[in-house]
Amino acid sequence: MPKTIRANVDKQTTERLLDAAERLFAEHGYDGVGMRALAEEAGVNLGATTYHYGSKERLYIETFMRRFRPTNAKRMELLRKAEAEANGGPVAVEVIVDCMMRPPFMTVLEHPNFPVLLGRNQFMPPPILREVMENEVEPNHQIFAMALARALPTLPVDVLMLRMMFAGGALLMFASQLKRLPLRGNPAICEMVLKTLVEFVAAGFRAEAAFSPKVLLPSVFGGPSGPQNGKP
Repeated sequence: MPKTIRANVDKQTTERLLDAAERLFAEHGYDGVGMRALAEEAGVNLGATTYHYGSKERLYIETFMRRFRPTNAKRMELLRKAEAEANGGPVAVEVIVDCMMRPPFMTVLEHPNFPVLLGRNQFMPPPILREVMENEVEPNHQIFAMALARALPTLPVDVLMLRMMFAGGALLMFASQLKRLPLRGNPAICEMVLKTLVEFVAAGFRAEAAFSPKVLLPSVFGGPSGPQNGKP
């Protein structure tokens, strides 16, 4: 078989495997799915599954990262563009929140199985994914926290990071209720819902801090050595 044809066949096979894995892992979780079931769902033989991914662990990571990594990269791209347009000044809170929320919002809309998989990995991540998630999320998380700290200099960074956790919760709740909203195929309504989400989260970021989360959650926010006052 010519190399170009073989490459196309391999690509089609891997896409079918990833699509099947996204459906099954979302529905049953990591422990509830075997490699044979994945192969049957994808319509390929078991040998093709092990040939392309070697193990269920690797297939699971690739299934999640196929959506998660480009979404994370798009968030950073939007934020960098917004910072360039700000010409050295702080970016408006609503703009930062839009950069943070828009890519995952659109991913959730475009890939209906992914929100469930995302929720599982936020609340019950298998051990194999924790280190990968930390490496992907933490640098991104810190950069957004610093951008928010420049926009809201009176708020401690630990407060902003706690609110970023709340913002992520709002997005997950939206994803869990997606079937109740007539969004797919209606760009105007999608944009309206996204704008409402951004306004809601931005208002939460602006609220006056009642206390420092570091007082109650030092292990989460790094204690005295953690980020403070907009400095890493």
